[in-house]
Amino acid sequence: MTVTAIIQARMGSTRLPGKTLMDLAGKAVVMHLVDRAKAARLIDRVIVATSTAAADDVLEQALHAAGVLVYRGSEHDVLNRYAQATRTLIPQDEWETGAVVRLTADDPLKDPVVMDATIAAFLAEPGRWDYVCNNQPPWLPEGQDTEVVAIPALLAADDASDDAYEREHATPYLYRHPERFRCHSVHGTPDLSACRWTLDTAEDMAFFQAVFAEFPDDPMPGMDKVLALLEQKPEIAALNSEVARSALYRTETGE
Repeated sequence: MTVTAIIQARMGSTRLPGKTLMDLAGKAVVMHLVDRAKAARLIDRVIVATSTAAADDVLEQALHAAGVLVYRGSEHDVLNRYAQATRTLIPQDEWETGAVVRLTADDPLKDPVVMDATIAAFLAEPGRWDYVCNNQPPWLPEGQDTEVVAIPALLAADDASDDAYEREHATPYLYRHPERFRCHSVHGTPDLSACRWTLDTAEDMAFFQAVFAEFPDDPMPGMDKVLALLEQKPEIAALNSEVARSALYRTETGE
């Protein structure tokens, strides 16, 4: 089975415009995730799916210059962007048995080991699962989310969903329809979901800059190394601790 990582990325962030190409430890934010996806043992191909908006022209140019496969599609219909990237850049003979890994460019600390663990759960019993994730319920740091979708299920979701939320967030149609799709979530301990490692604000960027500054000789520190650092230097974690979190990571008290 061939596994293709598709990274969604665009320049039009409302809270931190242009974040995808901002410099972080000597390279663009998006390239951190491209390199980490390439480092995952179980990922065979990496594509960045961006939009056709004019603001994303510069992103396409930067990615092409780095030798990265790029697909451009709908800005807001992300489900269709994933489906069309699959139809366009993945050979048709892989559609029946292949899988797509959904990643987002604003997670520059996503660990290849974590990605591989989620993909391995999908591959362990070929044909058993249509969708495997590692965040329902959340237990890893926000920013370690990985979703694996069988290509037939992804294309079926694109054909079937008429819900704006499902189309914007790409995968909800799958887990909202367990009668149609076989879904599984990898879970473990300890609960690390209080950690916020995703880039949406200037405070988040300050956090990432501080983390990478602690690893001058390691361009790809793993999750365990970062957790150890934050235990030693909680002031780094405090840099973005007040940023409003995504709905999946909110507790009943709001965080």
